[in-house]
This record gives sequence, C-alpha cells and structure tokens, in this order.
Amino acid sequence: MSADTFLETKHPAPERSKASLWSLSFSLVAPPLAWSLQSIAGYSISSEACYPGDTPRTLPLFAGLWDLLLGINGVALCVGVLGILIAYRNWSATRREAVGDSEHLIERGEGRTRFLAMCGLLLGAGFVIATMFTSVTLLLSPLCR
Repeated sequence: MSADTFLETKHPAPERSKASLWSLSFSLVAPPLAWSLQSIAGYSISSEACYPGDTPRTLPLFAGLWDLLLGINGVALCVGVLGILIAYRNWSATRREAVGDSEHLIERGEGRTRFLAMCGLLLGAGFVIATMFTSVTLLLSPLCR
C-alpha cells in the first residue's frame, strides 16, 4: 500500500460537521422516548384515577383527567414533530454527503451522517403516527369504563 493510496481515501462521513451529535441523537431518541413516556404516563394516571382501589370507578377521581391526558399527548406529539424537523434539517444538510441512492449507501458504508439523519426521519415518522393513534383512542373511548 503506497502513500498515494492512503491519501486518496476519504472519510466515510465528510459532512459530519453539518449535523451535530446532539441533533442526530435527539432525532433518533426523542420521538420513541416521547411515545413511551406518553403511554406509560397516560396509563399510570388514568388507571390511578379510575381504579384507585379494588373496585373500578365510573367517574375519575379528579375532573381534569381528560385535559391532563390530552396535554400529555400534545406534548408527546410536539416532541415527535420536533424530532422529525431536526432530522429533516440534518438530512437536508448532509444529503449530498456521498453519491448514490440508499442502495449505494449500504454497499459502500459512506454517508454515515446522512444515514443517521434518514433513520431519524423514519423513526420520527413512525413514532409520531403511533402517538397519533394513541391520542385517537383517548378521543374515542370513554374514561373509566
């Protein structure tokens, strides 16, 4: 291996400076974490309000339960959408990191930052849809029944 061959090799993520590690991590972690916290918090709060003891209640323990659950769902949706927007910004900044489409990305291992940004977009979209489905169940099903 000559020195010329070594000098011709380029970094697999040449545009990594255009997307920070924080923004890539946020876009990958925030939407799934928001969905999980929304599911866990919603279940915990509604189960305590509707089943505080051995017998179920027909009305929740406090009047603002529906508003609280709706607020939790709204915050989770906002965090998920923010994750998608950050992932899109990262992808827009790094989409020309390597030549070729997605199949070339897998074969050569180039464009790592672009790959992470695209993963953030896909994860964010999936978990925002999951959050919306969870929110729809809140709107369609009655509380404490």
